[in-house]
Amino acid sequence: MARVKSILQRLEVRPAGRLSLCSHKKSHAIRKGEPRFVVRAPGPAAGEKGYCAACAIQMIDKAQADLATLKGELPD
Repeated sequence: MARVKSILQRLEVRPAGRLSLCSHKKSHAIRKGEPRFVVRAPGPAAGEKGYCAACAIQMIDKAQADLATLKGELPD
């Protein structure tokens, strides 16, 4: 049987290495050591964007709702 492919390939949460700003809302600072939600673009030389915990939670909640909608459109 084939392995199930993950659609969440380039996402991770890791501590910020230094003070940085949230890529979604620049007024949100991510201090050194705080959790930072990292989204890496596809490709070998692609960059990454970091998001604060508050924005990341909103993004994940929206993604869960979108995935639930998509799942509902498929037969069981």
